[in-house]
Amino acid sequence: MERPEDGHVWLSPEGMEQARKVLNDEVERREFLRRTGKLAGGALLAAMLGSLAGCGAKEIARKTVGTAPAPATAPLSTTAGADLAVAGGGGDPGALARKAVDALGGMGRFIKAGNVVAIKPNASFMDGPEGGTSTHPSVVAQVVAMCREAGASRVIVTDHCLRGASEICFTRNGIGAAARSAGAEVIAYGGSDSSQGREVAIPGGVALTRTSVYPVILDADVVITVPKAKNHGGAGLSLGMKNLIGTTANMSNVHSNDLHQGIADLASLVKPDLSIVDASICLTANGPGGPGPTSAPGIVIASPDFVAADSYACTLFGMTAADVPYITHAGQKGLGKVDYNSLKLVKV
Repeated sequence: MERPEDGHVWLSPEGMEQARKVLNDEVERREFLRRTGKLAGGALLAAMLGSLAGCGAKEIARKTVGTAPAPATAPLSTTAGADLAVAGGGGDPGALARKAVDALGGMGRFIKAGNVVAIKPNASFMDGPEGGTSTHPSVVAQVVAMCREAGASRVIVTDHCLRGASEICFTRNGIGAAARSAGAEVIAYGGSDSSQGREVAIPGGVALTRTSVYPVILDADVVITVPKAKNHGGAGLSLGMKNLIGTTANMSNVHSNDLHQGIADLASLVKPDLSIVDASICLTANGPGGPGPTSAPGIVIASPDFVAADSYACTLFGMTAADVPYITHAGQKGLGKVDYNSLKLVKV
């Protein structure tokens, strides 16, 4: 639904067609009642029509809510039900994140009232948004807000920082303040926090059969990976699955033996429920920490299929999933679709 400045509300073509069908059905049924004159049956059928019209109106509303600032409840979208959503056009990255999640059906598709949610951004480096190394604070804030709107009882933003003291890192990159202002707790780990992990086995692990994962991840009802799409010297690209290394207390173990297979193994354990890839500004070389050249695709990608989200993100760097083996490994493990074109992809 578009909301022009004059205040009028215009239905989308899909909404108009749905309304027409509902009204036509009602007219046909009313004509039937008039001709038959069966009052009792007419009363019953009229009640049914009222229910049908109400359902139709609700369906129209579900499909035509626009991208206005967040209301008190979780928003719906004209494209609700997409498997993979790409919000583009630049502008505020947080607004793009909301558009992308709306296109999937809204955050309520993934979060139920009372859930504890762990959000894992790229917050390991101190650079601000322009450096292309950390998730944009606006994206983090909007993801937190959407989780709250969906009824989450607790939202935690967490990462294992690599440069400087963890709290200072979260302060310098702006993610700490953004997360807290939107209603999240921040749990920041650093190099000295390796003892805080919980050792767990990885069933079916190939390169990584055990690892130490922070309890905040293991105990969450919902895990959302919110990476910065960027270059990575070892993995080729750092995307949603690579971002999960920051959920471990022993990050070096993942890197030390077949990094790509280890990332796929870790993803089979953590299995994020939703991936929201910040590709507003991307570091294109000298990753993951930079400094280096950047590009500005001005998009955010969202999908419950974190393999497909990573596969699509490769295209922003002139690459495919074949160039980033951890994506193909994850596909072979049945964690998601490498061929994102096999999914319902919507661009908004």
